Amino acid sequence: MNLKALGLTTALACALTAMPSSAHADLVGFLKKSFGPPPIQLDASPTPEKSMSVDSFRQLKACKKVVVTAFNVQFITKKDAGSHAGGAGEGAAHVNSHIKLTGLTNATFQAITDQVYTNFTKGLQTLGVEVMPYAEYAALPEYADMKSHFKTSPLAVSGGHFSGQPSELFSPTGMPVVLFGDEQALGAGNSMTAYIGMSAPFTREAVMARETGVAAVHVYLVVDFCQMEAKGGTFSFSAKVTTKPQISISKVSRCSFFFDDSAYGGGREFVKMKNNAFGTDDYVSEFTDVTTGAQKAGDVAVNVMGVLGGTGDTYSNTYYEAAANPELYQAACVKYLTTVQDLMLAGIKEKTLN
Repeated sequence: MNLKALGLTTALACALTAMPSSAHADLVGFLKKSFGPPPIQLDASPTPEKSMSVDSFRQLKACKKVVVTAFNVQFITKKDAGSHAGGAGEGAAHVNSHIKLTGLTNATFQAITDQVYTNFTKGLQTLGVEVMPYAEYAALPEYADMKSHFKTSPLAVSGGHFSGQPSELFSPTGMPVVLFGDEQALGAGNSMTAYIGMSAPFTREAVMARETGVAAVHVYLVVDFCQMEAKGGTFSFSAKVTTKPQISISKVSRCSFFFDDSAYGGGREFVKMKNNAFGTDDYVSEFTDVTTGAQKAGDVAVNVMGVLGGTGDTYSNTYYEAAANPELYQAACVKYLTTVQDLMLAGIKEKTLN
């Protein structure tokens, strides 16, 4: 263990022991708030209160009809993570891990998206609203004015500083990919559309909702296939990246309702995840280290150059492939995406009952 971290942990433990119970409870509450909500365990019957952040949705009480105008499911297909120990140029050790999801076709991703969309539209009815079919919405005169903004599904996301991890973006069969403009890219912390470009007519949908009384619903869900944990740092004696195939739904996923075009009167309301949500169902048929001899030789060459250059830094790259069983992957994704959607809708329902 890092000696500095050990000292801090010991000091904190001693301080907690010496505190009165009331002060101890206050500090524990402060620490929980500082570090944020815990991850959501989808197989442990999570509650909306602990897993979702929900706006007031006060306008939903008067809303009788909604239409899902955007339903985007993003499937992460490649990931990278790295760490280091020691100061750069002073004998630091760098480790990098790369993993790719294999064994799946667009047909599987599309089937997942279609089923989850069907489940969501059924769930919307539990809010006491009628759901307008998308075909009816597409037949409106205003729809023709917006079509030039839409993108075709599936939409490949190459990945990078702005667009996050490499992925595939799907919408339900017969619907386009519609991005509102503030979806967050997984792993980048930026707006997804900083790279792709906004495809939703921001003002038009809100105006249509006000004029027709039909609220527009946007859903954005992100499925991750692998958890990567990097440990190390400048003051650490070791660097490590742990790579574990596991289905999760990213906390950047969210759902929003457009009731009207008012900027501050609850015109757009959100329900968002408080943290990442993890499932336990296995989907991998084979997990393989595919690092080639040439790649390993490249690492050695970099190490030698570092030593000759007087830096002494070392580098290690490992490449993995997670081969998915299509049936297991599809079942797990539908199960966990539906669970997240149900939690979102349950959270909204609780708000409207108050």
